[in-house]
Formats: sequence, structure tokens, C-alpha cells
Amino acid sequence: MVQNEMEGTMRKRRPSALLSLVLLLFFRGTSSAEERFQTGGHFILGFPQGEFRSNADRIGLGGDFYFAYHVPRSILSAGISIGFSIYGRETREEPLSPTIPEMIVDVSTTNSIVLGHLFLRLQPRTGMFRPYLDGLVGFHYLTTDTTIHDNCDGDGDITSNNHNDLAFSYGAGAGTQVTLIQGIRQDNKQRLFSMDLDIGIRYLRGGEAEYMKKGSIHREIDGVIYDVYRSRTDLVKAYIGLNFSF
Repeated sequence: MVQNEMEGTMRKRRPSALLSLVLLLFFRGTSSAEERFQTGGHFILGFPQGEFRSNADRIGLGGDFYFAYHVPRSILSAGISIGFSIYGRETREEPLSPTIPEMIVDVSTTNSIVLGHLFLRLQPRTGMFRPYLDGLVGFHYLTTDTTIHDNCDGDGDITSNNHNDLAFSYGAGAGTQVTLIQGIRQDNKQRLFSMDLDIGIRYLRGGEAEYMKKGSIHREIDGVIYDVYRSRTDLVKAYIGLNFSF
């Protein structure tokens, strides 16, 4: 009888013991790991290249956001980056309508590029200076939009899309991250998190697309005329911002 009770107790303890072992191994693995993720944002400058520069010879201003995952025990990371660059903008005042000439509104037309890319990154895991190389593939979405602004509180803004097009994009980049703040494990001196200054440059080879630039919209008495350009959408993107590793 006593032996049967002991065997029953052992059978009941086996699942809990196995679960405890799995949790122990899991937390040992994760607690000793370095940072696994990166996220952050940049202020960016976009420099059109080639035919794109000839048609839209303006430096674009914008920003981006990214998120990446470190492959354990390697120098490889994979991530996604989403950003935008405004390469042309004009604003004017117009009467709301011919029948209401006393009501003046602000009208702005914006030419911009949305940049969306997946990237692979090679980067050392340690050090105060961590240079990296990126390979990217994604898209350039070029759009021109006109907005009537509500001068009261902005809730009544009306936006109309004048033109848009999508192009395949790929490229490469390089940069470095300089540690500003970091947290270190005391037992094994591994870094748990950091805030870094992130500086870099990317060359993005963009496919052909149709787009407009500043001054492409001509308002005539009997309607509107659009000047639409077509070319490759090559772009050099320089950026500076903050990176958070954890």
C-alpha cells in the first residue's frame, strides 16, 4: 500500500518537475542573452539621383521608424523600416468658393515619398561604437496631395490625392551606433539595454514611377493641367536619430 502511494505521488510530481525544468532552461537562456531587439527613429534627408534629380531637384525632408530582431549568437539582424520624405510643398490662400469670396482658406500641395523596406543587418553585438551594413528591399510610394486647411482647429481639413504611383526599391546602407546610455549585468557584464546615437546613409535604387513636383499643377480658367514626370526613383537617404536596444 505504501509503495503504491509513493508511485502515485511520483507520477503526480513528474509533470510539475518537467515544467519546472523547462521554465528553468528558458529563463536561464533568456536571462543570459544580450539585447534581442532594436527600435528607434531618425530625421532623414533625401537626395534624388539621376533622372529623378533632374525632374525633382530638391532635398527631401522627413523621418522614419524601424524595428529589428537580433538573431541569437550572431551578428545578423532582420527588421522593417517605414518612413517618408517631402520633396516639394507650396501653400497659397484662396476664397472658399466663387460664391463665398469673403471666406479665405489656406490650400497646400505636398509632394512626398513613402519609403517601406525590409532589411538585413550585419553588426557586432558589443562595443561603444557598433558599425553596421544593411541590405534592403521594398518600395517607393510617390504621392501628391492637396489639402484645404481649417484655420479654426484643423479638424475640418479636406485632402484630395492628385496623383500617386508605386515603384519597387532595393539598396544598401552603412552606419554606426554610438552608445549614450547602457545597462550592464553585474554577474557576466553583458549589456541588457542601451540608448545609442544612430548615424548612417543608404542608397536606394528605385524603379520607374510617375510623379509630380512643385509647380506641376497649373490652374486655368477652364480647369487644371497636371505636369506628370516619369523616371527611375533613385534616392540617397542620410539620417541621424536615436536607437534603443533591449
